Amino acid sequence: MRKGVRQRGNAVISRAGLAFAIVAFVSSISPAATSKQYNITKDAQAVAVAAKAFAAMGGTQALLSYQDSQATGTLTVYPQGSTPVNYPITIKTKTTQLTRVEVQESKGTNIRILNTGQAAIQRPDGTVIQLLMNNTFAERVRYIPLLSILAEYSDSDIQLLYQGTSQVNGQSTDSIATSLVPTTDSNQAPIYASMTQASFYVDQSTSMVDKIQYNNFSENDPAASELVEVYFAKYQTINGMSVPYQITTYSDGVLESEVVLQSIDFNVGLPDSDFTLPK
Repeated sequence: MRKGVRQRGNAVISRAGLAFAIVAFVSSISPAATSKQYNITKDAQAVAVAAKAFAAMGGTQALLSYQDSQATGTLTVYPQGSTPVNYPITIKTKTTQLTRVEVQESKGTNIRILNTGQAAIQRPDGTVIQLLMNNTFAERVRYIPLLSILAEYSDSDIQLLYQGTSQVNGQSTDSIATSLVPTTDSNQAPIYASMTQASFYVDQSTSMVDKIQYNNFSENDPAASELVEVYFAKYQTINGMSVPYQITTYSDGVLESEVVLQSIDFNVGLPDSDFTLPK
């Protein structure tokens, strides 16, 4: 783990915060690169893989019937050099861009809310940490791949690149990279493409997403990052949507956490207030 990466507090969540995030990347792009018009690429092979995965996990019909979801389960955290700790966890979602994760700790509830590209954590003592938009601008529902940014694969601002084949947990997969590039501005587009890139590993046999990989940028040093790998297993079909009941996360190759779902209900009528960012 790179120094400072796990410090996830930043006081900026507005569009100004995104501008700050962009500034942090400018130095890594050469003047020659920023002087050229950026063209969003949709590789034909990557589009075919994305479409196949999207359909296999429920497709348009599942999305049309989805309004919200509420899942419960157990979060196991693996501190380095310490005994793993289990916590009850509740995950609420609405659309693909609203998520509320509640972790029941001994001292109270730790809450993380994502609302349309902005996110914050409210600790049990009531203090609030606003998160850096480098990590949240393109974030969608994370624990159900059909509700991830993969659902937007055909949108004009989504770049898709084919990355080849690889083995994930003994299964052959096709890897595709997605990026959210909301502008063709020659200066900022390459930054968006790099900042928001996530790789999806699609099982060649089942067309399910076996793994998602992306960089998590440090809250106190946007130039530093850690490689996050999220593995999905034990899919079940609920309301026509494929839901993984086991989600395992590694950071820089080290086991960080595992979520095992016990139940999930769709269209329970969650209020918008559940997803209001704490101040």
